[in-house]
Amino acid sequence: MVLCLTAWNAIRLFAAVADWNLLAEFAPRPGPLYISLSAAFWTLGGAAAWMAIRRPGRRARLAAALYLSGYALWWWADRLLLQAPRPNWPFALAATIVLLALAASLIFNRKTIADPTKRDP
Repeated sequence: MVLCLTAWNAIRLFAAVADWNLLAEFAPRPGPLYISLSAAFWTLGGAAAWMAIRRPGRRARLAAALYLSGYALWWWADRLLLQAPRPNWPFALAATIVLLALAASLIFNRKTIADPTKRDP
């Protein structure tokens, strides 16, 4: 999930820079600078979390949990404060809760926490 969000934000960053003039003309506030900065922040944060995940240990689980929960909080803040109201918020809230619960169950699962170099009997 971390890698997918990181890739998505890298694409957002590239698209915002490539289409800067178009976004400046047609995008509502706050415009292309906000899109670029937020995409760069989440891309760099995701890359750092991904590097931590590649090394087993407590920091990896913490990095993944912080990245995913931080991204969900930012997404909801962006949705509530900057976007026009949408009637599908109950579905979006349910999807957010389900995805965060799925991610937490995978991150903190005993089999995921176990040392990957040891084999099961």
